[in-house]
Amino acid sequence: MRVPQKVFVAGPASAVRHAIVRRLTASGLPAEQIDTWDTTCLDSQDPLAVRAYLRIQAPDQIYIAAGPWGRQADCVDHRGSYLADALLGQAQLIHEAMFAGIRNLLFIASHQVYGRCPVLPIAEEDLAHACACSYREPVAIGHLAAIRLCEAYMHQYGEALDLTYRSVVVGNVYGPGDTLENSRTGELLALVRQIDQAKGANLSSLKIRSSGLRREDWLHADDMAAACIGLLGLPASKHQFLTDANRPHINLGSGEPSTTMQLAQAVARVVGYRGELLPDSCNVDEGPDFFLDTRRMRSTGWKPQVTLDAGIAEMYQDYLRQVQETEATS
Repeated sequence: MRVPQKVFVAGPASAVRHAIVRRLTASGLPAEQIDTWDTTCLDSQDPLAVRAYLRIQAPDQIYIAAGPWGRQADCVDHRGSYLADALLGQAQLIHEAMFAGIRNLLFIASHQVYGRCPVLPIAEEDLAHACACSYREPVAIGHLAAIRLCEAYMHQYGEALDLTYRSVVVGNVYGPGDTLENSRTGELLALVRQIDQAKGANLSSLKIRSSGLRREDWLHADDMAAACIGLLGLPASKHQFLTDANRPHINLGSGEPSTTMQLAQAVARVVGYRGELLPDSCNVDEGPDFFLDTRRMRSTGWKPQVTLDAGIAEMYQDYLRQVQETEATS
């Protein structure tokens, strides 16, 4: 694949979007050749606006950092909005991109497409065994539809139009760029805030709003970005070897699950909180254990480079910056 002259990084997943932009600029692509999604500039659910942008700007590559992203309570309370956003936004972009002649596109889906999968670690083909999960269903439906739309357009038009439309499913992604907006704050950033506030209040102990036993994997956004850019540039013969009609996507994750308590202990080390961390048996965990089988992606030579402690340290500095900016404007 030739070096792109124009790249569009779309979607509301801010940490993911920022990481891809950082990776592209680090590779030598000038910032002015990268456009990013912004609702003030482009409403992805407005077909006329999307069509006009894609046909006028004609980016060589599109990365869709799919949304919406949010915590369980927000997804339950705003289920209709989540479903509409998940279905309409990315599907509109994929559809209009194909008809605008955009040849290279990567759709980045949430692990919520797997619902309550009974198999661990979750491999790509386990999507067929996923069980419905009420609070994950809106995002799962929309993201699965987009994965299938990429696969369907490749099947129908791939050879004739020389398309490269691919999909990945990512585990928990963290890193700088995550938002402190309460309803959309990711689980790890919320934990960073909770432990930092406990440190500021000089608390001798802290309940972490979890049983502490749930296992998940956490992938730094920069490692995810490296994988995504590498995957879009992977030769077709190698990509076809890793995928088929029943598993058109590839998993991205750290491959090293941590319990919630281990995660909290890592945050406490970085933040400098010396109090006791306690599980909260009254707080229901957000779903069962979850981590992805990433053997197919690792077979390409990719592997995560950022350790959990190093990644949390970077995230903590970004958190402190946001706090300072909020205080300065309040």
